[in-house]
Amino acid sequence: MSDARMPGSAVCSAQIDLSAIRDNAAVLAARVAPRLLAADLAADGYGHGAVATALAALRGGAASLTVSELDDARELRDAGIAVDIVAQRGLPSSGTARTWHDHEVYSAGAALYGLVEDAELRPAMRVSALVVGTKTIEAGEGVSYGYTYRAAARTNLALVGIGYADGLDRIASNVGTLLLGGKPRTIAGRVAMNALVLDLGEDTVRVGDEAVVFGDESRGEPRAAAWAAALGRSAAEVVSVFGQHLPRMTS
Repeated sequence: MSDARMPGSAVCSAQIDLSAIRDNAAVLAARVAPRLLAADLAADGYGHGAVATALAALRGGAASLTVSELDDARELRDAGIAVDIVAQRGLPSSGTARTWHDHEVYSAGAALYGLVEDAELRPAMRVSALVVGTKTIEAGEGVSYGYTYRAAARTNLALVGIGYADGLDRIASNVGTLLLGGKPRTIAGRVAMNALVLDLGEDTVRVGDEAVVFGDESRGEPRAAAWAAALGRSAAEVVSVFGQHLPRMTS
């Protein structure tokens, strides 16, 4: 299989739409009024980047922030953020109300990042990777480590530059699908450390084409929740892991 990684560009990345976080915060703040909205920044802002997420949520109307540890609060203070910040240990989890300085506060987590079924909320993370190689195999030939996948007929394959070292769970082997060439393509064989293989059937793609793990449903892309459900995971877990492993690109 040919391998032609794209020099000077990220082969795989998590693209963070800060305007989605801002707009989601505005929607949620209006819904919970007169309660105040707190943005849940646990796990580095669910993998979206705590500081950038905090600033976007505050622009959207969040009144305070919650974090997991005191060190996380120090990072926000060092970035010049001066609103109330509460460490969550021992406090109610996201999606619940609490009282802070005589104000009732609603803590928003998954909804803030667009990870729930809600027409007014937009997903803030999109994960994609580039095709780095292509190959055609014959019926009966195996794919990837251990040949857990064998082609039922002559088929085209795409090698995509994302793997378990990038946060893509190995449970997705032979199960998960990525959107490539406008169609969902099943992962063929085991997910490797930095790559996976997609079965294209009779279709063809080119090196440099983009395969989407999840993104914005309004653009025809699969949702993070759909990817997570296929693996028996929660959407919050999936985005947090990807956000900790992939290069983040904000817009």
